[in-house]
Amino acid sequence: MLYPMPKKIHFAPSAAKWSVVSAQSVLLLTGLHELRADAAMSDSKLMQNITSIANKAKALDLQIVDLSGDNAMQGMQRLGELLSIYPQLMIAGQVTPLLKQVLAHLMSVTAHICIIDDAILLPNAEQHIQWVDNLTAQSVHHMNTYSLMRLWNLSAPTAYVLSPKGILLAVAEQLNMDALDIDPKADLHSYGLDSVAMVSLVGLWRANGANITYEDFLQQPALSHLMQILVPKN
Repeated sequence: MLYPMPKKIHFAPSAAKWSVVSAQSVLLLTGLHELRADAAMSDSKLMQNITSIANKAKALDLQIVDLSGDNAMQGMQRLGELLSIYPQLMIAGQVTPLLKQVLAHLMSVTAHICIIDDAILLPNAEQHIQWVDNLTAQSVHHMNTYSLMRLWNLSAPTAYVLSPKGILLAVAEQLNMDALDIDPKADLHSYGLDSVAMVSLVGLWRANGANITYEDFLQQPALSHLMQILVPKN
């Protein structure tokens, strides 16, 4: 049975001294096949957090490795290759026996491992807190979904955020859609874009130096128009 996700106050404080940088991150998702097959999980806060993290990673074009089901061994091989290039490993999903088995090896490969503490699942809340605290004692970092996404946003290269690909994927993240399904000339409201998402996108682009206002976006809410405003002219 799914339990309420523990909050920051329930965990021992992280003692890790390194800073999360999006361009150095790999997202490891575990047990997703089993979680998605469980109808009780579909509308849970856990799945909302995992989905948000995965969508943010896609929006920033980060590497994602899925250790679910039959792809687990292939995923482990790919993960080893990626960690030689991207040393920061973010972990979310169900804490499976395989994850517990390989975690010691992963800790010998990189010192930069972070557990997303409100996006993992164990048998109960007590074991959830105990597992995170045991890893914290071994210098493994932990943080919640909001903190990870904020740090990823803040550390994303401006050149990427304001590139055509970065803009497209950021919009796709807010719409929870495949980027290729978005018509560049369509009114994004027709896909379900709301004012909260628009404010979030404008804030992201302005933080990276773009000269755009909410009113600019509201007047012509189409990707083609956004590209004209946001993409630097040569």
